Amino acid sequence: MCALNQAVRFRSLYADHQPDVLAYFLRRLSREDAVDATADVFLTAWRRIDDVPDNPQVRLWLFGVARNVLRNQQRSHRRRGRLWGKLASVRADAEPPPETVVLRREQDREAVEALDQLRPQDRDVLTLRLWEEASFDDMAAVMQCSRHAAEQRYGRALRRLRSVTRRSGHELMSGESPDLPTKEPMQ
Repeated sequence: MCALNQAVRFRSLYADHQPDVLAYFLRRLSREDAVDATADVFLTAWRRIDDVPDNPQVRLWLFGVARNVLRNQQRSHRRRGRLWGKLASVRADAEPPPETVVLRREQDREAVEALDQLRPQDRDVLTLRLWEEASFDDMAAVMQCSRHAAEQRYGRALRRLRSVTRRSGHELMSGESPDLPTKEPMQ
């Protein structure tokens, strides 16, 4: 479909269905969030204009997109709530001694250098789990895969990180932790 026809089709789609999509969100969200969510639905429709079905299925397709947008917003809201909960539980301790700060900075630098040697996918998996403290279920949602696949990707990325740190002569992450998988020897 040519760009002009796509624009005409989108304008018609928006004019015909925007009030219904907005009403769907207004029944579930605040006015501001409903307006943002409606914009997200029509952004998706614009990006996928060639995939948008013809009438009468178009309305149902838009409501399907709206449902996905709503679920994404709800997940984001839950994540924000958990983050605020974590932040509220963190207490400000006295500043650590200077030698501890220097040691942590060096360890952080070494960790970042080791991560930089990994593939982007491995870095993403490791930072989600170790720095963002995401659960495997959350990681699966972010990576759009199963929990098992998220666990497997994390395990492989962790093994690659350990390999990189061993080659560089560092003992980064040498201690074992209950959630850090280790490769068991074959019998």
